[in-house]
Amino acid sequence: MQYSVEITVLSAKDLRIGKKPVKKNAFVKMRADSAVECCTTVPSAEERSGNNNLTIWNEKLAVELRPADLRSGFITVEVYCKVTSSKNKLVGGVRVPASDFLGGFLPSNHLQFLSYRLWDSTYERNGVINISVRVKSPEPLGRRCSQGVTVLPTKPPVGAPFRGEVMFSGGGIVTGVPAVWLGRHHCTY
Repeated sequence: MQYSVEITVLSAKDLRIGKKPVKKNAFVKMRADSAVECCTTVPSAEERSGNNNLTIWNEKLAVELRPADLRSGFITVEVYCKVTSSKNKLVGGVRVPASDFLGGFLPSNHLQFLSYRLWDSTYERNGVINISVRVKSPEPLGRRCSQGVTVLPTKPPVGAPFRGEVMFSGGGIVTGVPAVWLGRHHCTY
């Protein structure tokens, strides 16, 4: 059983190689941690003029995730610039946690818009990428009973005990990134 994840690479802002803005020929490579192959967008023809250096792709890519990747997996998104006909330069990349869009709290086929900071190979900030994610569930979240009633799975209680009650949290997901984690020494690029 695999989850099909449809990711639309919308745009990127403030992409730079060194101190020069990336004007054209930028493209995105995307892959799941468990996958060997990757998906690639078409190189951008040009960027939008203005103060924000916005590069637009608006391309849909599909990535397959195994059930083992649902809690601890990542999707790696890398932006490259075609420098010559045979050489590509990494502009920046980010590892998107699968838990950001596979939390189990949203219905199947729900569209989410996400933005992530890109990091270059010297651990410097290098732009922001905007994506939309739609998860297509392989089977319904609930199971059918013989009477035709759909039974939804129960979730364990999450939170702190209230007035002496005992609560256990099992398998819950915390969303968000602690501010300390955004430091330079934690980046994989």
